[in-house]
Amino acid sequence: PRPTLEIVQERGYVLCGLRNETLKSGMGPHLDLCRAVAAVLLGNPDSYEGVSVRTDNRFQQLHNRDVDVLLGRATHTIEREVRERTTGSGFTFSTPYFYDGMSYFGEEKYVKCAEKEVRFGACAPLLICVKDSTTHHDFLETAFPSD
Repeated sequence: PRPTLEIVQERGYVLCGLRNETLKSGMGPHLDLCRAVAAVLLGNPDSYEGVSVRTDNRFQQLHNRDVDVLLGRATHTIEREVRERTTGSGFTFSTPYFYDGMSYFGEEKYVKCAEKEVRFGACAPLLICVKDSTTHHDFLETAFPSD
């Protein structure tokens, strides 16, 4: 396959995979990063097109070259570097520019259950909500396997 850089330079603009909220607002750090990529690659920060991506399809869009770069909320994991599960392909990641973690909130007794990864006895009613197709979801499936 042709290198993405070659395709972008020939096309004359970068296809930036961004979340709908960023596209609708027309501002934010991920859009700023997209403009910075366009400036470096093409010499013009306005040489980009924002493409809407969702958590469940963003790597497929990158794999299919519907976008040139994903910006925002893509956790860098070894799995995604070697063989991302929805595409079977490996992807290259930039140096991380945002760090986050997982925390629990709600009723104190259930927060303690979650932090200790206990879901039996007094902790049986524990409910944890996360977005599907995310690394947080994957972690919870491992930490709290279903019966």
